[in-house]
Amino acid sequence: MTHILIKLLYCLLISITAFATSVLAETTNPQYRYAAQLFESGDYQAARLAYKRLLFYDPDTEFRDIADYRIAQTYYYQNDATRAEGLFREFPAIHPNSPLRFQSQLMLGQLHFDAAEYSQARSSLFELLHASTEPEVVDAAHYLRGWCYIHTTDWNKAISELRQVNTSQMGVFREKKASELADTLLEETPLPSKSPQVAGWLSTVVPGSGQLYVGKVKEGVLAAALSGTFIYLAVDAIRDRRYIDCAGISLVGWQFYWGNRTDAQQLASEYNKHHEQAFIETLKRQAESVRRQ
Repeated sequence: MTHILIKLLYCLLISITAFATSVLAETTNPQYRYAAQLFESGDYQAARLAYKRLLFYDPDTEFRDIADYRIAQTYYYQNDATRAEGLFREFPAIHPNSPLRFQSQLMLGQLHFDAAEYSQARSSLFELLHASTEPEVVDAAHYLRGWCYIHTTDWNKAISELRQVNTSQMGVFREKKASELADTLLEETPLPSKSPQVAGWLSTVVPGSGQLYVGKVKEGVLAAALSGTFIYLAVDAIRDRRYIDCAGISLVGWQFYWGNRTDAQQLASEYNKHHEQAFIETLKRQAESVRRQ
């Protein structure tokens, strides 16, 4: 859902510059107007062919940068990330003076974000922030970097990025979303968590207590019962001088005992992961609800 949300958000942003530049073109270039109509209607494959036809018959057209950029967008919207990334990466070199060169770098950050490559997305957007002063691009970069930090549960850095999203003429809704998301992060984090180390040591001292610490009562009672059973069997074997049996029981029991410790640690980690993912889903819904207002 967050990928769809951000795609829609950036679709508006990225179209602003192209639209402003293309107003004149739509009245003077029929082929461009036809391609633009196909693109706006969502027929991306036909739009791509129309833009390529425009470039083939008029390679020196003043709208070449827009056509190249839209071609890259068509691949992106058709989920062909590899081709889209290649074209967006080449765009600044081919059109170094185009106002769309910063949007192309923004889209590279978006592509990394979509692929859950959050570190690479942040790096790409960091470079963009040092290259561009366009308010819309800067706001979008900070907003997307904020979401990168949200997905890696670095709440404080997410708040810092979201606080840097400013209101601009076309970015009021994004600023509202960023502000509300930052407020929620500030109020709700750090999230309740369970320490895997504490859970492990508890189950080492008293089998099953680590599971109870995490809130898994059934698993805790089962672990305690199994450990108790093996202890009873081992003691009973010693009383009856069945030392070989005692050794076998102790060997099997030790595996259960150590597994009980590992299980407690794993349950604590899963507890934390579950709460983090649930919180992220809440943030996604919050961002979506603000967009609809």
